[in-house]
Amino acid sequence: MTVAFTWPLATHLGDAFPHDPYDPALTTSILWWNAHAVPLTARWWNAPMFWPLPGALALSEHLLGISLLTTPLQWLGSSPVAAANAAVLLSFPLSAIAAHALGFAVTRRHDAAIVAALVFGFSPYRTSHLAHVQMLWTFGAPLALAAAHGFAMTRRRGWLAVCAGAWLLLALSNGYAMVFFPVLLVCWILWFARDRARALPLILVWVGASLPLVPLVLKYQQVHERLALRRTPTEIARFSADLTALFASPPQLRLWGRLSTWARPEGELFPGALALALAAAGVFAGVRRLRRASIDVPARVRRASASLTAGAVVLGVVAISPAIAGPWQIGSLISVSSAAKPLTLALLLGTLSVVATRSFRAAWNERSAAAFYTGAGLLMFVLALGPYPTLGGHRVLYRAPYAWLMELPGYSSVRAPARFAMLFVPCAAIAAACAFAALTRGLSPRARRIAAGAAAVVVLVESWPLASLAQPPKPIAALARAEREAPLVELPIGLVDRDTAALYRSIDHRRPLVNGYSGYTPPHYVILEIALRDEDLDALAELTRGEPLLVDVDRHFQYERWASALAARHAPLVAGDGDNSLYRLTGAPVARAVSGDRLPIQSVEASVAPEGLVRMLDGDFSTAWTTPGPQRAGETLVVDLGREREVAGVRLDFGPRVGDVPRRLAIDCAGERDEWQACWHGSALAAAVRGALDDPRRVPMLLTIDRAGVRRLRLRETADDTDRPWSVGELVVIGR
Repeated sequence: MTVAFTWPLATHLGDAFPHDPYDPALTTSILWWNAHAVPLTARWWNAPMFWPLPGALALSEHLLGISLLTTPLQWLGSSPVAAANAAVLLSFPLSAIAAHALGFAVTRRHDAAIVAALVFGFSPYRTSHLAHVQMLWTFGAPLALAAAHGFAMTRRRGWLAVCAGAWLLLALSNGYAMVFFPVLLVCWILWFARDRARALPLILVWVGASLPLVPLVLKYQQVHERLALRRTPTEIARFSADLTALFASPPQLRLWGRLSTWARPEGELFPGALALALAAAGVFAGVRRLRRASIDVPARVRRASASLTAGAVVLGVVAISPAIAGPWQIGSLISVSSAAKPLTLALLLGTLSVVATRSFRAAWNERSAAAFYTGAGLLMFVLALGPYPTLGGHRVLYRAPYAWLMELPGYSSVRAPARFAMLFVPCAAIAAACAFAALTRGLSPRARRIAAGAAAVVVLVESWPLASLAQPPKPIAALARAEREAPLVELPIGLVDRDTAALYRSIDHRRPLVNGYSGYTPPHYVILEIALRDEDLDALAELTRGEPLLVDVDRHFQYERWASALAARHAPLVAGDGDNSLYRLTGAPVARAVSGDRLPIQSVEASVAPEGLVRMLDGDFSTAWTTPGPQRAGETLVVDLGREREVAGVRLDFGPRVGDVPRRLAIDCAGERDEWQACWHGSALAAAVRGALDDPRRVPMLLTIDRAGVRRLRLRETADDTDRPWSVGELVVIGR
């Protein structure tokens, strides 16, 4: 099935990427690096990307769990591409088998378990992530839950070992799963293992199996803290699923591809129509059955449930009222301008009313697997919506459960809440299997097999993709005639296709690489991208003080632009072939140290936004003076020191506003009565690159003045930037 499902990938194991050439190039380069550097060593952490940044691997997934397969394959002679593709292909049967194990543990029927296996193993959601091998390697989640069920039923310790191993493999393969799966596991323990004899061993084994993750987590935390890497609320919201994501599919599906028009990034959560239909039928049948359960519900609970339901209905009406009658208010206490807050309260009351029903109490008492996986699937979907759920791009809830998770360590640094779908899909698969088992309970074994076969065909037809392959980038032949140790940059930087191709080619040339691509962009790379928009090669030379840097220029992409810029810097051509030209760029000279004290500033004047000047002098680089719009040539800051001083230099700190550096800066100086004279010129962005490497939290731009008799300094922006403003977190004048 896998070979047919992903055809023709099996016939191009060593010479093609699945889906696209971007993320597969990145993950292939990481899997190659894992096979050629000892994990957890300093060399391994300093992966050859974003050079000279230390700890660069901590900006991406480490994929150590997947390397348990790909590293031995490479040691045995497999190419990195073939090993990565083997991991992609193997993920399908492994995922199906793991889901079958969980489905059988729950239903005790192989026909129903096969439905679960195919719904999860060959789901449209997995098809949407064919380019992300780490998202395909999530079979550890259903396998860990299957083992937990096995222990809960038999108390055999072997199941604990399987559960621990599955969890560790999952966490080592997928960083999102390491953060998200504990939510599902805690829910599982609360539902199925309420007694101490079941819960305590599972918790202890889970904690014990997590200990090998501690060094990895601490290193990631250390690197991210040093680089001050944060996720913004806007970024998290952008990579949250929309409510329409339940019916959004990847465009490469043969049957449901048109549903892709509803998708946003990471928001293709459609599990298949059959899975949704079976789960809905299972809910309907389960509620009918549980209502007949002999559960005594106290009168006060029934009244509370009725009151909660009534309150939910009232708040639902209030929520839709602004769309009908517009915003309204009653006095100064109640005002309704949107549906977000009343709808949030309505859903909360509705959830509480469901918990108080006879059906829920009966499901709780009998530890119903169908009820759990249906409810858990719904919870995982809600968490995939992120902190502020939307419907068609319009916010509909004030705060969702994911906003509560963000108060816990780790969750606020996760970019894509939508990846909770990796747990929603297996829950939906098991809910579908439970519904299939219930709906076919009265059939003969032969009829059940026929029904399971029909369901399997439907699932595969729904999920069948229009497979596409991409060619890996070709190596740079000219590098064979250049210095072996010199670091390399491929121009231009900052474009996904160029940077991922450069990462893949590093497998061949094995040099330190300036290019990089990951979920985070380090501060120095942000500034370097800005500098190279204007061919500011001084910023590039700043990376290799006193040492040469090899610069590769593609002869088929922006060649004239970069060849001219390198010629202007007198960078010699050292090698070439039909596709590439290699230049040697001399590194910047080692800068002189700037010594002195922080001089007191009497006043600062700004040509724009004068009201914000206090924020650049408050001793806190996280607050900043910022121009009201994109920076424009002619914007100035005039600093008055109160009397003539010997000025050694000026330092501008940018802190979290690393991208708001001035494009081209000039500094003029004047004494008590002197006219303005130029006292600094050069590449301010080169100084900012160096500052970002030396102190990535503060990001200081240190400009050497070394002039006596200075009372006033004028900082002038001499270029426009159509995208970014000019900000200064802290302005410091150094001297005597």
